[in-house]
Amino acid sequence: MSKKERCIQKARELGAWYEAELVGCGHSTFAATIDALRSEGIEIISEEVEDEFLKGLVGLTGGVGNMGLGSCGAVTGACAAVSLVSGIGRLENQIKEKRWISYWNVKTGIIDKFMEKYGAITCRPIQIRHVGRAFNSRIPEMNKALFRAAQEKVCRTPAKCTIAEGAAWAVEAIFRIMENPLDARAAKALIEKYEK
Repeated sequence: MSKKERCIQKARELGAWYEAELVGCGHSTFAATIDALRSEGIEIISEEVEDEFLKGLVGLTGGVGNMGLGSCGAVTGACAAVSLVSGIGRLENQIKEKRWISYWNVKTGIIDKFMEKYGAITCRPIQIRHVGRAFNSRIPEMNKALFRAAQEKVCRTPAKCTIAEGAAWAVEAIFRIMENPLDARAAKALIEKYEK
């Protein structure tokens, strides 16, 4: 098994584990991605920075604020990891061609995968597709029902957990970025193609 394959498998395992331990899609997906990479000697951010970053992701779980209306937390956490690895900070973001590097990496690495499998990137439609119905998890009884439905569908297993999938897809995208990073010239070609 290659380093990449081991890392993807580890991301799936950690995603399913963190779903139960950390309880929440966004931060669990991000942590599973970062920690799987770290297990193979790939340090994207330090553990201290990761902990601070997780604080910013907790509130984005469950369709943002646990309302089910926004982006799926697994999408958000995976996109955050891929965008982080894309390396576009404040200064680079001022250059259009540089911004597109991150946009493209997130779109092709995460968004396209969720759209293909679930037909959506928002929480409620993914819940419906994955567990058969949407739950308003801000209501305690509904939150418990969501967890029961997730357990019945075996969502806490690496092969079926949305968080595990998001983390695995993020690791796969990050390996692609590390092996073949986009440069400003390639991003300019994408801009020309998509902004016509």
